Amino acid sequence: MKKLLNIQEIKQSPWPSRFTEIFGDNLISAFLYGDCLEEGFSALEAPWTVAFILKDASAAEASKLKSWSEKARREGLEFSYVFSSAEILTSLEIFPLEFLEMSRRSQVLCGINPLEGFSPNRKALAAQCLREWKAFLFHRRTDAKPKADEYLQELSPLLSGVYYLKNGTYPESRLQVQEVFLELKSAENLLKTLDNLITQECNQNTTA
Repeated sequence: MKKLLNIQEIKQSPWPSRFTEIFGDNLISAFLYGDCLEEGFSALEAPWTVAFILKDASAAEASKLKSWSEKARREGLEFSYVFSSAEILTSLEIFPLEFLEMSRRSQVLCGINPLEGFSPNRKALAAQCLREWKAFLFHRRTDAKPKADEYLQELSPLLSGVYYLKNGTYPESRLQVQEVFLELKSAENLLKTLDNLITQECNQNTTA
């Protein structure tokens, strides 16, 4: 079974119409989301992740994907999140970072653009960015020698959120983030530099 190697191949494959057939009128959107849309992604090394928004995202509805999971895996796809529209509406201020990324950096396979036009509550976004950063620091506190490229890749969604707080727009790439936060390019102590940058920007928005 041939793996799907790029977004165009996925869009031209049977999968978009297949998702429509699986869920029928219950489907609002099926879209690519997450690390697979980052620079440097290789479909030969990792799967394309597909997320769904349904009117009814009950276990019974979500389980309709199960019989297709193995075929999807062989073709390089992985089914990830299944949201209901109601769940999203009640969680916008709890997970603004994830929904901001979803609204700005996704590739629709069928249905509508997820959260088109979404603008997060800035205080809620700043608070979540700060929580995510503190959690990252906690788990990385024993790293003897941080690897800058790995850190910046792992922190890409978080730094994109901080970029949004600073500029009011969502970055198109990690490179664009580093062009705005020039201190990341030559930082000797990356964790300290990141801590200062993220904490300062988030605190300005949580107290604004």
